[in-house]
Amino acid sequence: MTKSNVEKFRELTNTPARRHTFYCYCTQKFAQDQAIFFLLVEAFRQSHSKRHAIFINDWFIKGNIPAALDGFVTQVNISSSLSKSVGKSVDSAVTAVGKTFSDKRANHGGGFGGFLGALRQKMGDTGLDADLFKNAQAGMVEMLADPYNKFDDTYKPDGMYQPNPSFSKQLILFRKEIMSVGFDAKDLGLY
Repeated sequence: MTKSNVEKFRELTNTPARRHTFYCYCTQKFAQDQAIFFLLVEAFRQSHSKRHAIFINDWFIKGNIPAALDGFVTQVNISSSLSKSVGKSVDSAVTAVGKTFSDKRANHGGGFGGFLGALRQKMGDTGLDADLFKNAQAGMVEMLADPYNKFDDTYKPDGMYQPNPSFSKQLILFRKEIMSVGFDAKDLGLY
């Protein structure tokens, strides 16, 4: 059984140091936006966090990226139909779980019964499906698959690479954004 490209990239990024090396290498290839998307989706797969899903969906699937970060991160280059499908799936999943306690209460019919239902839900698993971005991530990784062959020849996951200095100001702004929604920038290797 051969490994998928997603599995290969997971092996290349299985520690914080390797994630940093991967990010730095990708900045040199001007593929940092794809690397960042991959790393954020991997963090979401661990957290199942609604805030993480909303952030990834808004920025990378729908393309709502602040002008100051334009060019550093971009909307994921996947088909329009896949983009719409993933966006709708994320929106539906977040709505079904509810963003706030009030949303959860309303989803359970409101009133005292809704309060009890929301309380049970809150005490249970309110995380989202880890594979919510599976298709988008696989599509994006296919774009990195050609450079992946270059990784076989030159990329050393435990090596040392300097990030492209032209992105240093944008990285500082981006780190603030992702940390505001609960991502651990250092664990992601984005420093």
